[in-house]
Amino acid sequence: MTQTPKKWISDEIQSLDPEVDYVRIWQLSSSYGSNEFIQNMIYALTFPNFIVTEWGSEAVWREDGGKVVERSSSRVEQTQNANALWWWYGPHDERTKKSVDGINRLHAYWAEKHPGCFSHNDDYVYVNAFTAVNMHRLRLTMGLPGISEKEKIASHKFWGEMCKLFVSEGGVPIHGYPEDFDGLIRFCEAFETMPKPKPERSNLIGSAIYEQFVFRFFPKDLHWLGHQLLRSLALPTTLETLQIDPPFPMAKEVLPKLMGLVFWHQEMFEDDPERSYVQEREGLEPEERKAMRDKMHDLDKRFPAHFSALYKDDPRFAGCPFHTALARPEGDVAVEPPAPLREIEGAVAGNVGLLTKD
Repeated sequence: MTQTPKKWISDEIQSLDPEVDYVRIWQLSSSYGSNEFIQNMIYALTFPNFIVTEWGSEAVWREDGGKVVERSSSRVEQTQNANALWWWYGPHDERTKKSVDGINRLHAYWAEKHPGCFSHNDDYVYVNAFTAVNMHRLRLTMGLPGISEKEKIASHKFWGEMCKLFVSEGGVPIHGYPEDFDGLIRFCEAFETMPKPKPERSNLIGSAIYEQFVFRFFPKDLHWLGHQLLRSLALPTTLETLQIDPPFPMAKEVLPKLMGLVFWHQEMFEDDPERSYVQEREGLEPEERKAMRDKMHDLDKRFPAHFSALYKDDPRFAGCPFHTALARPEGDVAVEPPAPLREIEGAVAGNVGLLTKD
């Protein structure tokens, strides 16, 4: 006889008041049952939406791609770890505040190099609003029910508090966060459908982020499948702005449903995990952490040549300077970040506590 799976997360969520216990509800709904593949996929489906503006792509790609190319997997890992920390400890915890302060310091550093790129209030609101509604919208795309009303209330309140921790260029507080979950949806849709230019650097950032995912998790002969999976789940407006081809019609029809089936099977037939993603990562032994760092460094080392070979001669961007610049002379390496930037990045990474510094 099949044993009934142990389900405790939804029961606890239903016992809580979202107006009061919103941090715990968000923690329960977002911090369990993940893995490296899902985390990296969510990153690849999330970050490209934040660089669809001219100034956003300039700040991230700059002149040569920076960490997006030269430290592609380490960059994903650092961002995933920071997000996991925020989701688990919540906006009122000092660890979260310290982590976000590090992000604000990074933005301030780059704002000196790219004045005005970090001054757009709605960009910050969109990042928080998008994160609050992302799993709801993704579940609908996969043919699953959206999140519950309690989770909607908790998501809205949680990210409203997170939004208060960020500042735009010059230390200006963020304002204009929508008043309810439906308002978050409307804000995101308005941001996503507003007219935008199509910067070359946005194409390169999105392509690099997609390519990093398939390079890490798919054998070479199946890279096309990884790309079709991401495109079938991505926002069509983002693909259009990034000048990335839409998915094949069959992929758009089939792949989201297959991912939905994976999620549905987990929710229906598997025990709820006892430990969160953060607890699992923080419980790694030193040799396990070292092995993970070594793996990221190996991926980082091999990725730039792979990416350059694929994208430097893209005929759609013939003559465009940033694609042309991908063709570095043989043996050319990325310039080491200046000491102040290394210090800030080290503080951000060290505070997360999931990956130790070398």
